Amino acid sequence: MVIAFSCCIIGSAEKDDTPVIIIPGFIEPVMGVNIDKENEEQLWPFSVKTLLGKIVSDLPTLMFRLAGLAFGRFDKFGTRLGQDAEDILYKLTCNPDGSSNYGIESYPQQPERCSLDFLKGYKGGKYLVMASAALAKDIASKFNSKRTFIFCYNSQLDSLELASQLRSFIACVKEYTGSENVRLCSHSYGGQVIASYFYLYPDDCDVTKAVMIYPALGGTDAVKYILEADTDVPLDDIFVFFENLLGAPTKIEKFIYKKYFHYISEFSSFGLAEVVEMWRYWSSMYSLCSNEYYEWLKEEFLDPVKSADIIEANDIIHYEIMPNLRKIFENCRAKGVDLSIICGTGSRECLGGDDNTDVLLPAKFVTGADCVKFGEHFSDGYEAKHTVCRNPEHYHVSPAMDIDASTAFLPENTWFVEGAFHGGHSAQDYTVSLVEELLLTDNITDVYSDPAYPQFNYSDNVNMGILFGFDKSQVGYLSSDDSGIFIKNLNKVTPIKVLSVTASDLDIEFSALKSSVILPGKSVTIKFRGDIPQVNAKRTEITVKYLQGASINMVTRVFSVLNPNS
Repeated sequence: MVIAFSCCIIGSAEKDDTPVIIIPGFIEPVMGVNIDKENEEQLWPFSVKTLLGKIVSDLPTLMFRLAGLAFGRFDKFGTRLGQDAEDILYKLTCNPDGSSNYGIESYPQQPERCSLDFLKGYKGGKYLVMASAALAKDIASKFNSKRTFIFCYNSQLDSLELASQLRSFIACVKEYTGSENVRLCSHSYGGQVIASYFYLYPDDCDVTKAVMIYPALGGTDAVKYILEADTDVPLDDIFVFFENLLGAPTKIEKFIYKKYFHYISEFSSFGLAEVVEMWRYWSSMYSLCSNEYYEWLKEEFLDPVKSADIIEANDIIHYEIMPNLRKIFENCRAKGVDLSIICGTGSRECLGGDDNTDVLLPAKFVTGADCVKFGEHFSDGYEAKHTVCRNPEHYHVSPAMDIDASTAFLPENTWFVEGAFHGGHSAQDYTVSLVEELLLTDNITDVYSDPAYPQFNYSDNVNMGILFGFDKSQVGYLSSDDSGIFIKNLNKVTPIKVLSVTASDLDIEFSALKSSVILPGKSVTIKFRGDIPQVNAKRTEITVKYLQGASINMVTRVFSVLNPNS
């Protein structure tokens, strides 16, 4: 009995019950007037009822403007949509000093009311929204819903103010749970809040782990386009983005002719112009813009006297925090904070930029890594710069040879997921699993800890169709040790049949026609004949054509030949 009791004590002592705090992204928190009170007016996210009510009341005008599209009157239709949006959201405007015009507030930052255990049943769980809610539920299912908390905040505020509020919330969570430390997990703008917290309070040693998912550390150029109401939307990527959020093998572009794509961009610009004033004095907008356009946006949209508070806070963010992120993070790790970054790649910027992004945030801003423009790549034989990671044995170049992570803020603790879209992490089993391992266990200390979680990987969202890689190498690479390629069916319902596998610039042939049907969630390995060249850092494109139902699909991915001893 004594031995058994001792084992129970040891087992419970080994379990880490340090509270987890989720810091959501920019558009995720609930905002409104008198939030959580009897006369509550929730303004964001606006309800379906509010939206439908507005559409019904404005239906004749909308139908008339919609008919005008046939005559090229995109301005009228876009303007009408923008005016309707303004009617719904006008109370979210701020004064020139950044204060709310209508007393906008967030859900109260009280630990007893912000635990997932409380929120998921409170008022039908309406205060749990979007990506962070799904992530919180996944984390809590592996951990403890009573010790998993959502940091609710007002998205109008800059990251310095929110960092101060986060510090107070951490103190309250520690007192509420009796814990000496907390663990942090953020998405998007929440990552910038964490960075600001570590900058402002470097001597607070109460965070043991911090996992930042697609963090807005260096902002985005999209803010410039939004405030200018200048859109040139790459709709191909936007459609795939929404398909990923749906988490289903649905192809939206099949329902919209590509010749009409530019029409959508055109009336989007007119619609956006009607709601720009809503964001003009949100201090957070200037926190989220990139350094490249910050000064220009200040001069264009802010009054140096009336908006002095907005400018003062954001000057600190852009001239003291963003240029020193590497130093801030290295200081955190030196003090025992297990800090990790997850970045999405492989898309153009949502408003027409040509950076390599997760649709919204450029990978270079998220990670500090050297990144070429979307669609470009380093030349064959490229050697990493190793300006931060100086170990020549560490290979930090992406399979597509478009990212050099040896220059990143945290080369050994940054993961890249190609095809991962901003806000879509909860629909990717791989990313969710990686977050849980980093946040809840000590199994992964760097990008070399577990072969199942390499530094570079592909999204396994069901919309991607298939996942494939070579049998002896990490996903995205191949070497002379490989003899076949594995292909996994990501669809959860429909089997697939591989029709062909081809490789560009390599003298190898695959016996694809002999492969069996791949059941949902299963994989097969297809052998190839020929030799992989004894070279290093050579790009090749692998194309898999497969039959799914009555549809023939084709997926092409870039791989790197990696024979380090060649």
